[in-house]
Amino acid sequence: MSWWPWRRARPALDLSVTVVAWNRARELEGLLVNVEPFAREVVVVDGGSDDDTEGLCRQSSKVRYVARPWDGHFGRMKNASFEAATGEWILHLDTDERVGPRLVDRLPWLCAGRAAFYRVPMLWLVSDDPPAYVRTPKHFPCPVPRLFRNRPEHRYLEGEGPVHPRFPEPVRRSMKKLKGVYLLHHCLAWSSREALEAKARAYAAREPGSEATNAAYYLWWRQPHEVRPVGDLA
Repeated sequence: MSWWPWRRARPALDLSVTVVAWNRARELEGLLVNVEPFAREVVVVDGGSDDDTEGLCRQSSKVRYVARPWDGHFGRMKNASFEAATGEWILHLDTDERVGPRLVDRLPWLCAGRAAFYRVPMLWLVSDDPPAYVRTPKHFPCPVPRLFRNRPEHRYLEGEGPVHPRFPEPVRRSMKKLKGVYLLHHCLAWSSREALEAKARAYAAREPGSEATNAAYYLWWRQPHEVRPVGDLA
């Protein structure tokens, strides 16, 4: 059932999906399938993959492939994907993220509204079969800044980071939080606990002071939590 069914016509959607990839061809393949029904284009900034990322991108007429050597700064890489986007709106995703069906259904009306920037709730999945997500104060609710009008001011700060970039304070104050629609993040489900521990250590080494943040998000089993079925939530 569509959201807001009293609207006479579904608004047109001019949306660029942007993603930064680095040796994640199989994850990227699933992402392209997920966004095919609603994205006008998919901008893939490749940080120097030596798998078949480029070949996969060249197979799709919707994908705009941009080769950019990985410089270690997530904000700069993401900004490069924004700069290459031509859509009126941008939805930024990681390769291990998918757009839930409720959000897909609501996207045209969100992008036709007055807000210019949305924080979209994210479910952190810890299992795919059956789909289940983790609830902690960090993981749920977890509104992330991903859907926004393609404007020059909607860019990450490049003078800080490099792992956890932020948008400028005036932009952050303007963001509107959504409810009832979700992105699905598969990082925890697709990685072993050993791999997640290594990821947390690597991020902390690259961005000193981020140790608590990395542990809170990636080492979910070490803190009080609930695991709940996704069901029809997303």
